[in-house]
Amino acid sequence: MRNFLFAFLMLVLSSCTSDDDINPSDDKWVLDNVVCFCFFGEDFDFSVHSIRFDEDSGMVTIENTGDSEFIAPAGTYPFTDNGSVIGIEGREYTYEEDGDSLILTYVDNPQIADDEITYYYSKN
Repeated sequence: MRNFLFAFLMLVLSSCTSDDDINPSDDKWVLDNVVCFCFFGEDFDFSVHSIRFDEDSGMVTIENTGDSEFIAPAGTYPFTDNGSVIGIEGREYTYEEDGDSLILTYVDNPQIADDEITYYYSKN
């Protein structure tokens, strides 16, 4: 029985891949929508914000034009990726990448009721 459990565990672990990591080094992710306890107006143009991850250098480039900033001010920052949570400028975000869509959700402080925010990006 012990050998069976060990073999099963090894099979499960060997089937895990790093496909969950963000690795679009040349892909630009353009913001489509933001869901939060905030108001942007009906015609707000989210597409003036984009991010580009470079896994080789461990850097993310953030572009913000206009009056609003998302994630961080425009610039290039180091990021961390543990497979399910990325860290940028001291903030952590869970992420879900599905084809041409990327969803970043701020890991909020449960003691603050209105700091939940989710960013929806599409591959450009």
